[in-house]
Amino acid sequence: MTDIIEITRSMVAIYMSRFDPSHDINHVDRVCRLALRLAEQDALKDKVDLTVIKLAALCHDIGDRKYVTSPEKEEHVEQFLIKNGYDTEKSALVKKIVDNIGYSKELGWSKDDPDATWRDSCLELHAVQDADKLDAIGAFGVMRCAAYSGAKNIALHIPELDPVLHMTQKEYTNQKNGTAVNHFHEKLFRLSSMMRTPVGKEMAKKRDQFMHTFIAQIEDEEKAIY
Repeated sequence: MTDIIEITRSMVAIYMSRFDPSHDINHVDRVCRLALRLAEQDALKDKVDLTVIKLAALCHDIGDRKYVTSPEKEEHVEQFLIKNGYDTEKSALVKKIVDNIGYSKELGWSKDDPDATWRDSCLELHAVQDADKLDAIGAFGVMRCAAYSGAKNIALHIPELDPVLHMTQKEYTNQKNGTAVNHFHEKLFRLSSMMRTPVGKEMAKKRDQFMHTFIAQIEDEEKAIY
């Protein structure tokens, strides 16, 4: 399986090269390493397909709504894997996992969805989901939020603009006037409570605490200005 992983990473590296540093190949590599670490914990060990996890982690940002401008030109994960000799059934699973990665997607989930049972039971999905969330919080999360805000010309902080809490999927995806600091309150502080794997939950606590300390420092500095 080494070949399919190397071929896929090469494709992803080229694909991600058009994005800003918050979503580059370094982010993808971190998510891959985290996903494998989570999958190798006792609760998941010998119960998961590590190749599926690695491929899904590599491809998890392909088709990210924040960057897609021409859906018809997007790389099709399942077809790419099959074309390069990967198992058809497992290629479909990788695509399904990729299609279910993303905070905004989770906001739209319902227990009545046809895939609800699968999402609750797919351990490979849980490993990749948690890994992606972990890289969105903590020190890397702070830097990635700043990098994305800079790339998209989003204000870092507007004291008089309050965060919009508990947004629906539609409200979140249509939001126009957010700030980097508000993004912590609107999304990043929520991620630790959404983790699915035991080790992921423990790792998220420390990263979440760091972000709260960081935002508290911003608030202290703001008070000194006024």
